[in-house]
Amino acid sequence: MTEQQRSPQRPGRKGGSLAEIESFFLTLIEHSQLDLDAGVREEDGVVHINLTGPDRTCLLANGAALLNSTEYLLNRIFPGAGTEAPGIILDSDDYRKHREMELRLLARMAAEKVVASRKPLTLQPMTPRERRIVHLVLAETPGVRSESQGDGDNRSVTLYPA
Repeated sequence: MTEQQRSPQRPGRKGGSLAEIESFFLTLIEHSQLDLDAGVREEDGVVHINLTGPDRTCLLANGAALLNSTEYLLNRIFPGAGTEAPGIILDSDDYRKHREMELRLLARMAAEKVVASRKPLTLQPMTPRERRIVHLVLAETPGVRSESQGDGDNRSVTLYPA
């Protein structure tokens, strides 16, 4: 890690330095007794933590529930630059990239179905980041509009014919 990456407080970043976040997270991993290694880097004010090791499958099980929950916890402890983008992103085995591709495909297929049937369609509950990806894809798709509905963990995207 370079000296610049470990600077006490980077401009534009709220909620803790890279070194503080890294130290806290490594302690969290140690106490969890999961066999994981973390690669930590900062890019454009966002801290990216990539997890590897034998126990990474635990993070990705159940729809990546542990990965998402841990990321949520870190962002509550170390608030990021804004509400739309997290200040800390946890990933393992390129899960985030693969999930985004999956969501884009899901959104396009759901839009085709809604356009053809002229009936609304509600997708499974998703995290705020996942819903945002779906909404962005649908905003570029003619013939449909989308809304988030529900509360808490049951919040999902509903597509409507335009």
